[in-house]
Amino acid sequence: MADAGKLTLGVVWDGNSVSATEIRSSRPMVAQVLQGKPPTQVAQIVPMLFSVCGRAHGSAANAAMQAARQATELELAGEGRAIACEAMQEHLWRVMLDWPRLAGLPQQEQKFAGWYAMLRRIAAGEIAMSAFLRELERDWLRMPAPEWREFDSLHALQAWWHKADSPVAQLLEKLAGKEHGRPTQSDLRLLPAWSAADAYQSCAGRWGVHFSACPDWQGVAAETGAWTYYADRPLLHDVWERTGSKALMRLMARIVDVVEMASGNAAPRLDVASPAAGEGIAVVRTARGLLIHHVRIAAEKVADYAIVAPTEWNFHPAGAFAQDIIGLQAGDEDEVKRRAQIAALSLDPCVAYDIEVRHA
Repeated sequence: MADAGKLTLGVVWDGNSVSATEIRSSRPMVAQVLQGKPPTQVAQIVPMLFSVCGRAHGSAANAAMQAARQATELELAGEGRAIACEAMQEHLWRVMLDWPRLAGLPQQEQKFAGWYAMLRRIAAGEIAMSAFLRELERDWLRMPAPEWREFDSLHALQAWWHKADSPVAQLLEKLAGKEHGRPTQSDLRLLPAWSAADAYQSCAGRWGVHFSACPDWQGVAAETGAWTYYADRPLLHDVWERTGSKALMRLMARIVDVVEMASGNAAPRLDVASPAAGEGIAVVRTARGLLIHHVRIAAEKVADYAIVAPTEWNFHPAGAFAQDIIGLQAGDEDEVKRRAQIAALSLDPCVAYDIEVRHA
C-alpha cells in the first residue's frame, strides 16, 4: 500500500476569531506512477494504492480504461452494488463510531461490526440488501424506510428523533442542539453531482497534476459529498434554512444516503463515458463525494492518468473546510479546536489529519 500522506489543518486565531486557514497536504499524486503502463497492469495496481475507498478507485480505473479502449459492452456487472456497500460501510463508520465519540455518546462497536460484515457479504452477492434494510428499519429508523423517506421538514425530523430514541436519532438531536451557522445561499458552493459526461465537459483540458491537487469549478473551490447528491431534497433544504448548520447537513445527508442505497432508490454510483477514441472518464459517488478518474491510452499504454478525489475538493485552500472556519468567533482555543474537529469530521478526509491552532 502506498503512503497515503496526511493533512495539516492550520487554523489562524487571534484570540477572538479565526482569520485564516493554512492547509497543507503531503498526499502523493499517485496517478503519475501509472503512466507508461499497460491498462491491465494499471487495473491491478490502482486498488492497492488506496487504503480508503479502494473498491471505488479500482472500479473507476477499470471503467475508465474500458471506455478508453472503446469496449462495446463494459464489464461492470456487480460494480455498482459493491461500490454502494463500500460507501455504506464508510458512512456507518462515521455515524456509529466517530461522531458518537465526538458528541460524547456511546459508540456502537458491536452493531457496526455486524453491519460491516453484512455489507461485505451483500457486495459479494451472498445475501440480498433487503436483509440489511430490515435491520436498519428496526435499529435506526424505528419505522418503515418508505415512511421515513417522506420526511420533508425539520419539524418532521424532530418529531421522529424524539419518538424513535434510536442512537442515530440521539446523535442528530445532540448535534442540532449545538451547531448553528449562517444559512445564506452565498455561503454555499456545492459541486453538482456530475455524470461522467458532465465531469468531462466541466474539467476538459485540465487533467494535470495541479488540477488534481487543487481542483476548482468555474474558478472557485466547491464542496462535494452526500449533501451534494441530495441538495434538492425538501428535507435537507428545510433543515439548512432553519439551522444553518453545515455539520448537521452533512451528517443528515450521510444518513439519507444510507437509507436511499439500502432501499434501492439511490442514483447509480458509477458512471462512465468515452469522449474520444483512446480516452475514458469514470465518476464514482463515494461516501465522501465525487471521485473522478480520467485516462488517455495510446499504443496500448497509459499516456496520461488523472485522479481527482473528494478530499482535494473539500480541503482546497479556499474550500469547504476553510469556508466553515474563517470568521468563526471563539474566545477559547479549545472551542476553536472543537469546531475545527467538527468541520473536518463532517467533511471526512480520506487521509489522517492534524489540527493546529496558530496564534495570529
